[in-house]
Amino acid sequence: MGGMRILSLLPAATEMVYLLGLEKSLVGDGKLVSSPISNAMTSLEIDMAVKKLGHRGNGVFHIDQQKLKQLKPDLILTQELCSVCAVGFTAVRKAARILDGEVRIVSLEPESVEDILDNILLVGQVTGYRLQAQKAVKKLKKRTENCKLKTANLPRPKVLVIEWLDPMMVAGHWVPEMVERAGGKMLVTKPGEKSRRIDLAEIKVDPDIVIIAPCGFDIERTIKEKHLIQKIASRFKKSKVYLMDGDAYLTRPGPRIIKGIELLSDMIMKI
Repeated sequence: MGGMRILSLLPAATEMVYLLGLEKSLVGDGKLVSSPISNAMTSLEIDMAVKKLGHRGNGVFHIDQQKLKQLKPDLILTQELCSVCAVGFTAVRKAARILDGEVRIVSLEPESVEDILDNILLVGQVTGYRLQAQKAVKKLKKRTENCKLKTANLPRPKVLVIEWLDPMMVAGHWVPEMVERAGGKMLVTKPGEKSRRIDLAEIKVDPDIVIIAPCGFDIERTIKEKHLIQKIASRFKKSKVYLMDGDAYLTRPGPRIIKGIELLSDMIMKI
């Protein structure tokens, strides 16, 4: 599709665009979206701010409509799964009224690893790059199969993946499935379940592996809340505790989820 103008408002979708070799068609990404929420805030401050915005009926994200009009996209990639992670479909559809001409808005709604791979196929379909998407997904599936083979004959260690530090939340959606595909057994949440808020005292079974990977944080940002990490580590003294870039490898539903499974598999093989 020559001349296609793609606007991606979802980091995972942007990675899909690059995976398919469509980066030259990308006219913009999430930079035209602003938010009062900042990673300079503590985990608790972010949580409180999100709740406050929700109570007021205000969204977490705001789209610059003038920039949107200047970009003139004919395809917008967004999501509706999490109002805290990225701007949602409803807000995008409302903002897109300012555009002249026809624009297609595609909302990616994955709940599993397979859904994430299907989203890649969907992006390939709507852009006319179906064959490239099929080839890419085939390679990604092969990598997950290799992970399964590596850990097939090993004991399945108990794994706890912490998705938020304050209040503490255990990862859900596709993350429990990632743990299982890597050869582990996820504690607290099951595949397809939403992330769950929990107190340390509620966890009665000590995990073999604890992975601290706050949503939207890289490792450098996570370390800034060292006191919360130490609290978790002191509770699970017999567990192996890892810090992981959750934003890159766990909570971003794009191609790097497969790399996340590989990293989990490496951790499990060290038990």
